[in-house]
Amino acid sequence: MSSTEPVMISQEMMYLFGSVVILLVVLFVQSVTTVLANGLRWGLGPRDVPAKDDLFAGRAKRTVQNHMEGLALFGFAILIIEMSGLNSDLSKTGAALFFWARLAYAPAYLLGIPTVRTLIWAVSLVGILIELYVIAATGL
Repeated sequence: MSSTEPVMISQEMMYLFGSVVILLVVLFVQSVTTVLANGLRWGLGPRDVPAKDDLFAGRAKRTVQNHMEGLALFGFAILIIEMSGLNSDLSKTGAALFFWARLAYAPAYLLGIPTVRTLIWAVSLVGILIELYVIAATGL
């Protein structure tokens, strides 16, 4: 491949990239809210004293943790699909479900919207399960 040929990135990998960007955004929100809850001196200091999270900072922390857990499962599944050449319309659908659900999940969690948040989380789980099905059904 010459350097002038465009590189094609699959839709699944673009959804994975987008999911990493979501993580970056929620990490930023968590960082800012934690510093606001604990003060700039704490934020710039050695952080020997654990942070005391207010309501929103606590939600931000849990949003990051939850997103990282889902992203680990989704990311490995997408990498297996990519490296094995198992990309399909079904794998694209699973990736889209995961990404769009996670995009909606972060603000739902941060704003403390109870039932809807859980339903959105379930949609993202379905996206992961679709990816695992693609691997199990066609890759084994």
